Amino acid sequence: MMRRSLLMLALACAFNSAGAVEKPGADAFFAAMAITAAPGQQARFVAGDNLAGYFEGFTHSYDKGEGYVFKSGTVFRNYLSFAGGVQNDRTLAGVQEDVLPWGHRVRYANGAREELALLSKQHALALRVTSRQNAVLALRPLLKTAGAVTQADGIVTVAPGAGATQFMALAADRPFALSDDVTLTTASPATSFTVIAAFGATADEAAARARTLARTDAIAGERRATYEALTRSYLETSDKGYDKALNWAKASARMFVVNEYGAGMWAGLPWFRENWGRDTFIALPGTLLVSGEFADAKAVLANFARYQNLKEPRDKDYGRIPNRVSPDEIIYNTVDGTPWMLREAMEYIRYTDDRAFAAAMYKLAVPYFEGAIANYTDADGLLRHAASDTWMDARIENPTHQPWSDRGPHAVEIQALWHTALQTGATLANWAGDDQRAREWTALANKVQASFLKRFWNGSTMADRLRADGSRDTKLRPNALMLSSIPFGDFVPDGVQASVLKRAVPELLYPYGIASLSQNDVYFHPRHENPGFHHKDAAYHNGTIWGWNAGFAVTALNRFGYQDLSWQLTQNLGRQILGLGTLGSMSENLDALPHEGGRLQPTGTFAQSWSVAEYARNAYQDYVGFRPDLTANTLAFEPAVPKQWTRFGAALPFGTDEAVDVDFSRAKGGERWTFTLRGTRPRTVRIAWLEADKRRSQVAFMLAPGKAATLSIAGKRVSLDGRALKVEAARASYAPGIGTLRFAQPKVYRPQDFPMLQGQDVLRGIVERNEYR
Repeated sequence: MMRRSLLMLALACAFNSAGAVEKPGADAFFAAMAITAAPGQQARFVAGDNLAGYFEGFTHSYDKGEGYVFKSGTVFRNYLSFAGGVQNDRTLAGVQEDVLPWGHRVRYANGAREELALLSKQHALALRVTSRQNAVLALRPLLKTAGAVTQADGIVTVAPGAGATQFMALAADRPFALSDDVTLTTASPATSFTVIAAFGATADEAAARARTLARTDAIAGERRATYEALTRSYLETSDKGYDKALNWAKASARMFVVNEYGAGMWAGLPWFRENWGRDTFIALPGTLLVSGEFADAKAVLANFARYQNLKEPRDKDYGRIPNRVSPDEIIYNTVDGTPWMLREAMEYIRYTDDRAFAAAMYKLAVPYFEGAIANYTDADGLLRHAASDTWMDARIENPTHQPWSDRGPHAVEIQALWHTALQTGATLANWAGDDQRAREWTALANKVQASFLKRFWNGSTMADRLRADGSRDTKLRPNALMLSSIPFGDFVPDGVQASVLKRAVPELLYPYGIASLSQNDVYFHPRHENPGFHHKDAAYHNGTIWGWNAGFAVTALNRFGYQDLSWQLTQNLGRQILGLGTLGSMSENLDALPHEGGRLQPTGTFAQSWSVAEYARNAYQDYVGFRPDLTANTLAFEPAVPKQWTRFGAALPFGTDEAVDVDFSRAKGGERWTFTLRGTRPRTVRIAWLEADKRRSQVAFMLAPGKAATLSIAGKRVSLDGRALKVEAARASYAPGIGTLRFAQPKVYRPQDFPMLQGQDVLRGIVERNEYR
């Protein structure tokens, strides 16, 4: 009953006034968010320390999971708890285990509980065991490796063992006795016992950290910090399952924000634990902008900027930011990393109006464009690149490292990024007073736009790339959908975008994700890891589903009023977050075709940054439609609210400690939007909503701080606080041309039906014989 009451409180809080959104308290919030593992279910869960480590555990298990992982070696693997001298065994029936953003909590039939919390930015974790009645309580860390164990001044120190370099120090919130198996047992009966396990390069560093944290309620502190981070921006809809998945997507995305090589974001777990340029900037808006973590966003951007290639004499990568930053190397082998960075720098500036940072980004743009224009542009102004320098970057492990999926020398999304980067650069140059470069970059952007349509679009079909001979490669991949998501304005006309959407969705978009290649293509691989037929990289970008691609698919669908179809996809992705593979996160990939009984098979990394980040971005930018542009003092909305949402409440941060609260409800024959501005200056609100025929109409009005304003939309009657507003056309309807969109129906997996499965390494042979088209 207690949990049900908390959930009902969470539902009531968001909508109990017509003005500012009231968020649920932390108890209700985390009660609604907890993922309860099925009895006996051994499912992976992960938490991050936002520094350089993560914890991997499995529910109802002691043996599975790598524990608290660092590159310097894993020491802590798991733990046992005891009450009254009896071990609490989480593998037994009747045990309830909840996964939470910081770790897990286990409830036992005898009333005992245990909890693990990985502590953000502390290089430490906290363990707790509680009992309903006073009892002798104990906690035993299970160590993967250990050196000498010593005890002094209330601190237990474990020296590094084989394969590790970190010292571990244990401290507790009450006196304890230490046994030879490193069990810490309370000196007297108690109802609660907390142990801190802290790590450091020296014994003194680890001990000081453990001692300090043991003096506080570290688990409560982590809980407060997590609540504040996850509710700085907030969305609560009439669909509680979606709200839960969204909060987990935000929590999972936050986990990847680290400070290992300066501020950055890991790409995925367990093996993409470096700062990857492209991955970082694709994930940045869903991780740090929609969540209102603007200082972190700025820090990540600034940290990448300091690695810009400014070497003299200049090489072919001059002006680029890295593809990957790691302790061993900094590499620049990506054509799109810097354009993505410039795009996200501008998006950050639009959210914050940080003109000082704009000046710094202008200084980055100058050498980038000098290098790119000198080394990589063709006569039409388009950006050239190597075959594997886009996000579809897999190469064959042969002497020449040929691409599995050749997309050179001109890929469709690269040109959209290039055009957007040029427009961004021109704006930065204007702000910096550099009129000459602003004119030059604007002229080149215009040339790129004209050349792109001429060379990629034949009036009916958009090419995925131009081959080296100039011919159009029209393989059906999802990349052209980014023509609707990358540009801040229209790089190609709406009608062209609509045609791309109409062609892509029926062949590529399954109810559970979007394929990287049509299942009707000769090069299609139905399963990612299929060693009986091919290397996994043969399928990596040739059919395999990528979670992050669903993000720009939703953007394109919602732009043209097909949010009820994208909502079905979003609901399916939400179920994946809550119950498929790693609980509370999303994998890098899925097999394109379901397995027996419709089972989806996650592949690639078990948790991927841009997968969950795009899920979060879609919520705020594509369903609620909030895309502020403070450089024009405008809070812009282009919503696409699914018909299943009867109402929602949102808190949308921007600027410096500012936010706009939105309360949406469906009234009879229309909609009602109530906006409340939390800030110090008036802002222009511009909202372009969808009409029944999928065209968009818009109005604009001034919103004063602290006062709620209600916009009522009922057919042709549009009013603000009862005063009629002038309505303007924003976008025509393209529904007559697009028609009804439906998901692709996945084929049944039968190897004999797919050309790439008619032998061993069929695609590799085609590529190595230079027969790939």
